[in-house]
Amino acid sequence: MLTQKGALTLSELSSQGDVWKQVIQTVDKEQQKIVPWFMKEGFTAVVFTGAGSSLNAARVCKRFFSDFTGVTSGCFPPSEIFAGLRLPFEERRKTLVVVFSRSGVTSEIIWTLQKLRSYPTVKTLLITPVVDSPAVPLADIALLIPAAKEESHTTTKSYTSSILAFKYLVSFLMKNGNLYKEIRTLPDLFKVKQFQREIQKVTSAKPTSAVICGNGINYGHAMEAANIISKIGVIPAVADYASQFRHGVAAHCTPNTLAIVLISDTMKKEETEVLGELATSRCHRLVICEEADNKIGSADFVFELKSKLSENTRDLLMAPILHELGFYMSVQKGVNADKAKGVPFSVTFKEPYFGK
Repeated sequence: MLTQKGALTLSELSSQGDVWKQVIQTVDKEQQKIVPWFMKEGFTAVVFTGAGSSLNAARVCKRFFSDFTGVTSGCFPPSEIFAGLRLPFEERRKTLVVVFSRSGVTSEIIWTLQKLRSYPTVKTLLITPVVDSPAVPLADIALLIPAAKEESHTTTKSYTSSILAFKYLVSFLMKNGNLYKEIRTLPDLFKVKQFQREIQKVTSAKPTSAVICGNGINYGHAMEAANIISKIGVIPAVADYASQFRHGVAAHCTPNTLAIVLISDTMKKEETEVLGELATSRCHRLVICEEADNKIGSADFVFELKSKLSENTRDLLMAPILHELGFYMSVQKGVNADKAKGVPFSVTFKEPYFGK
């Protein structure tokens, strides 16, 4: 059944463990030039950007960086940087802008890098799997991860690999041995078939809508899950912080809704309360957590990672589960995830679509 439609997506999704090993090897080498450059520049602020799935990767890394280092950082879509009357951050501070790009040719990314070159206090670090990207010479420095380059239109390994590459780089910047060790264990903890049977049970329920809740570092993953479920699962999907769920997203829940809750350590109590409230809508409740207690175990579907990693590292094990969920939804719908309708590999424009 999977030898034709979506075979490429499934292959790229399933290979993430091996790709992560190659990305780690790449960063081991590249950090030798990036870390000294970073230290020499003396940045006082860090900003993250990306388009599409890369923006969600930027959201994850922004929250990770803030939580892990205590340094205040920002995250903006590239249009907010290149199209505004002024930069959305304090340009007088020595700022590093970390740019994520899956394709390396997205117009907004090119325009953003071009604009930032005119600011002497701003430097750019580009993270992309495309070695010959026209964006590379526009950045001040680049971290190239070719093992994560994709052919399918559905983003999977480039998303997780870009996040892994940045987190692993931070372990060198911060000289943090625990983070270094945890990142290096991730490839062996990636087990694509671990939840496959349960995921197929979830998709066989044929939900007609989806809501995804995640706090902190998990919020970016929730946004990406909504993105992939909408695109290849072909059902309306929205994401929100669990803390904001009661303010509106809860109205989306019906007995035909799939509600996914990503459980953290920091806000586990609140997330568990939201999970309990979801029961009143009689929707299908799916939980992804480190380890379930009695309250979490009451959900319809419970995926336990049991990774023994900190929440700032194990989030990368949640993302492939969400990718796989979207993939099997596409199978249910008869959609070719490799070239899903209305899902371009990259977005390019001839002219800027914002005012000068």
